[in-house]
Amino acid sequence: MEFLNWLYAILTLLIALIVALTFWSRKKTQYKILAIIIGLFCFAISYGSMLEILSRPKPKNLEVLNKYTNELTLLHVNWVEGEAIYLLVQLEGLVEPRLYKFPWNAAQAQEYDEMLEKGRENGEEVKIANPFYPTNTEERKTLVYTTPAKPLPPKEAPEPGITSYDPNVTEKLLDYRDKREVQ
Repeated sequence: MEFLNWLYAILTLLIALIVALTFWSRKKTQYKILAIIIGLFCFAISYGSMLEILSRPKPKNLEVLNKYTNELTLLHVNWVEGEAIYLLVQLEGLVEPRLYKFPWNAAQAQEYDEMLEKGRENGEEVKIANPFYPTNTEERKTLVYTTPAKPLPPKEAPEPGITSYDPNVTEKLLDYRDKREVQ
């Protein structure tokens, strides 16, 4: 997400530079006004398109930065039959999960779903090895497997609460008992 902010800032500066060069050139006033209007439209369109991209799943073949990831953790699977498989995954070293769109494969969708159910029943994480394999499936095979869940942190010994010591407690209890018997 932070990367997208920097990308938008750089894109905005480049558009502003082009508009400034056009504005300060020896062109007619109508061209200068047209350059400013086009620049403002470019700002708005680039901002809107970047916001729209954030809500879409990333196609598997467009993954660039994490293309050579050896394994990832499967969090959720959903599919539209005949169109695509949507996987919500957690990549190693990243805080936010990612949503990917994989090409439709009925056997693969069923395998993801079964392994996710098995992992939930046993309290295990579901891992996918070689998720962004090349199109030639003989080169690299995608493996889906469950791993034991991470153990919980060790519990700390309970600390006793704060107590107060009253050396005259026996006398007070006896006095209380005597007062109750008299009544």
